[in-house]
Amino acid sequence: MVNGIFKDRRLEMKRSFSQKTFDLFNMLFLILVSFSIIFPFMHILSVSLSNNNDILAKKVGIFPTGFHIGAYITVLTDYTFLRAFVNTVFLTVVTTILSVFVNSLAAYALSRKFYGKKFINYFFLITMYFSGGLIPYYILITQVLHWYNSFAPFIFPALFSFFYIIVIRSQIELIPPSLTESSRIDGAGEFSTIFCIVIPMILPTIAAISMFTAIGSWNQWFPNLLFTDKESLWTLQYFLRQVVLEKSMNYRIMATQAIMNAGSPTDINVLSDINYQMASIIVVILPITIIYPFIQKHFVKGILLGSVKE
Repeated sequence: MVNGIFKDRRLEMKRSFSQKTFDLFNMLFLILVSFSIIFPFMHILSVSLSNNNDILAKKVGIFPTGFHIGAYITVLTDYTFLRAFVNTVFLTVVTTILSVFVNSLAAYALSRKFYGKKFINYFFLITMYFSGGLIPYYILITQVLHWYNSFAPFIFPALFSFFYIIVIRSQIELIPPSLTESSRIDGAGEFSTIFCIVIPMILPTIAAISMFTAIGSWNQWFPNLLFTDKESLWTLQYFLRQVVLEKSMNYRIMATQAIMNAGSPTDINVLSDINYQMASIIVVILPITIIYPFIQKHFVKGILLGSVKE
């Protein structure tokens, strides 16, 4: 018996040492990953605030040399940027609200028992693995639905997601049936049951889905490339893409001309272009970066609740 006790203690000490070793390596790995994410961001921020001459001399690292906010003033007073910002905020708010509304109603319906439920589930499940392709999708949007040069391609395709429906449905199925049955006995209809009983009980999941949808909508730029040719419909991400491409192209053209004239690319006054690019990147990613920490607790909790069923 004594030998058994000592053996259990040795196993416990060995397990504790191995666990501590794993935790140490895990922490070091996460620290390295964090640095790999933070350092590029700090460099971009430093370049956007640094002295122009130091940028060309490549003296800027993760800390700015000097303090210049002229690039930010230029970005924030740019009419194209302001219009793209308004478009992006509008699309993010509208798409998030409508998407959560549609997916919640669909999840509630699929959580009930009705004839043909299995067929509908499999029908929607196929859309998670197969798509019609880019060319049929382009033809559908432009020639069938006539949504070219409108906000419709940004909003309507993002309203339905069977993955979100599965997450919300699994959480709804955890609600005791007695709650919904009691609401019906009291005279509540389906919509009253959904918005007064079901939705308040799955708010963490709704918050997580809302965050997913908002981030996806905020980062949209591909519909601009395919379905619009108007600058008034630009989103922030497409504006940023155009800024980076345009400024990079201008720099290459000016550098080529300087070399042909026996000069040097560093002689070109393109500092405002570099600052403008970096300041644009910071301004575009800053709003969603600020909002994310406040919703993160719901983001994690909602996904865990929606993925476990007892």
